[in-house]
Amino acid sequence: MSMLKRLRGEPRTTVSFLGRNLTLYRQGSRVGLFVGLATFVAFNLPWHLLPAGGEMLRLLTTVVGCYLAATLMASRTTAEMGADEAAARWL
Repeated sequence: MSMLKRLRGEPRTTVSFLGRNLTLYRQGSRVGLFVGLATFVAFNLPWHLLPAGGEMLRLLTTVVGCYLAATLMASRTTAEMGADEAAARWL
């Protein structure tokens, strides 16, 4: 079992819209909200105090944190793909 699948847990619900499925996960929603909050806190740290590349690190931290939070909470797949297959996908 992949680490992502363990973090997400079991699928909670699946919503169909325009030929795509959005699968929301039980455990992943809580972990994703925590990661989102941690990203917000990290974004507001005083990055300007770093002599070089502080703003670049701030941007990189924000992008990675937001992507990870969204990936943990849900996955968007084609309508033909089942919830178990969707849970195994990373990208």
